Amino acid sequence: MSWVLFFLLVALHPVAFVLIARADMTRAKRVFFLAALFVPGSLYSWDYFAIQYEHEKLCEAEAGLKVLIQPEKVDRIRVMPGAPFDKYLLEEYFPRIKIVEALTDKRDPKTGAPLLHFEAYTAVLNPKAGQWLKGLPQEGKLLFSSTRVDELDPNMFELSKVESRIAHGTKTEVILSKNGKVYARHTEFVHWWTGIQYPDALPTWRCPKQIKSPPKDEPNAPYENWPYPPSASAALGSLIFK
Repeated sequence: MSWVLFFLLVALHPVAFVLIARADMTRAKRVFFLAALFVPGSLYSWDYFAIQYEHEKLCEAEAGLKVLIQPEKVDRIRVMPGAPFDKYLLEEYFPRIKIVEALTDKRDPKTGAPLLHFEAYTAVLNPKAGQWLKGLPQEGKLLFSSTRVDELDPNMFELSKVESRIAHGTKTEVILSKNGKVYARHTEFVHWWTGIQYPDALPTWRCPKQIKSPPKDEPNAPYENWPYPPSASAALGSLIFK
């Protein structure tokens, strides 16, 4: 149902309530019609509350970071295709982290097709960090480079991603594993209700919630210093790099 029609019908309820209250009828009839007034809306939107309840139940049981086996500290990780990877891992955990292996973003110079080999990404301190060039600051404190990986080490921790459809939503798991053994996972749930449709969205629930909160060691910090919760890759990475 269009959101315009939905809220129009909601807005008509007070009008109908007043008309029934003023109508010349017995008390029993008035109570019956007032009760009947809420039946269509209740039947139409009951699944909204059912989906919300299911979302809250799954979030409480499974959402967020779950550590199954405490992993040992290491200095490298492999990011499997589809799992979230950017230079954040190297930036966040440098110099503790030495290598991040990930599928290359390079393409075949002749065909333009994506290449399918892994590369080992590393970082070093940028000697020009903090300097200015033509009135503009240099980019970042780290310099990044990569080399092709010809053989994958089976004893390296891996980040992988699994997405699945569930009733009225999706479940996304980012998994930390090694040699096929799962050490930890970060789970996100997204549910939606299709009973009302906005021009570009639906009523949606998501967990874990990506909202700012004060630092643990500074509860009275100003709002601009509040961080967002760590991403799935950062939460899992902290288990082996911190």
